[in-house]
Amino acid sequence: MKFEKFIYKKKIKELPKDLLPREKALENGLESLSDAELLALSIGSGVKGLNVIGLADKIISKYSLEGLKNLTIEELTKIKGIGTTKALQILAIVELAKRLTEEKNSITINSPEDVYNYTKNLKNETQEKLICLYTNTSNELLDEKTVAIGSLNVLSVKPRDIFFYALKSNAYGIILVHNHPDGYCKPSQEDIVFTDKVKALALELGFEILDHIVIGKDGYFSFARENLI
Repeated sequence: MKFEKFIYKKKIKELPKDLLPREKALENGLESLSDAELLALSIGSGVKGLNVIGLADKIISKYSLEGLKNLTIEELTKIKGIGTTKALQILAIVELAKRLTEEKNSITINSPEDVYNYTKNLKNETQEKLICLYTNTSNELLDEKTVAIGSLNVLSVKPRDIFFYALKSNAYGIILVHNHPDGYCKPSQEDIVFTDKVKALALELGFEILDHIVIGKDGYFSFARENLI
């Protein structure tokens, strides 16, 4: 705690790069940042005697991350260093997070058609992409990630790229979706081998591969519907 307070009182330009939120995000990704560091990126600057990381930590400590969604501009602007502009920046991010959560929670996937309708824009892609949809036991969409770009028989898709986000979102089911830029939705032999490999790994890790959808220009192919999964 004493170390943190010392760091918080230092000017941002005096801190080593590995402690700066922006540099950490660029080097290791946004997921490597703490809640306070993420908030610091949106605030931008601190106040006299307290840098932006310290100011962000002060807000998180006082209200908690969950509590931010219930704050008003009036409450935020009572904090020294938080004016109307910074308060709006914070609340805008909170509002985006709310909408993203509501949107994902409102999507339920019950059939291959639901998957296709959700991902059919892939038919317009000129590169092959592999997308994973992560669901709970009620078939509600928890998260989606593009885990690979390129031909599946050329691109080495690492299992950790698929299962990392399944673990992170506490998912039950995984739906694989990829497109064929040549327009044909019939799976290749490589697609079938790839699906079998992922399914076997999923079973070992406690997940279930619910389907693999291949999207072409004029339709789609469902592994589940064809009893290939």
